[in-house]
Amino acid sequence: MKKIVYQGFVLTNSEGRTDSWKLTIKDQQRIGSLFELRRLVGYFLELGILPATRSSLQDAKQTQNTMSKNTVKPKRR
Repeated sequence: MKKIVYQGFVLTNSEGRTDSWKLTIKDQQRIGSLFELRRLVGYFLELGILPATRSSLQDAKQTQNTMSKNTVKPKRR
């Protein structure tokens, strides 16, 4: 079985065919070619209707941590 993680979503290929990749999001499953499923993920991300993934939550947390730190140092005379 082959697995690919694409933007936080797992695509699996258990049959070894190029057009039999499976994308599972919550309780829904889509089967299609790798190109179709990657395009579908991109489309859903553009619409903002996909649930947050673990990687996107970690990115948001890292961004929040870096923004909370004061990186500007006051001038010393």
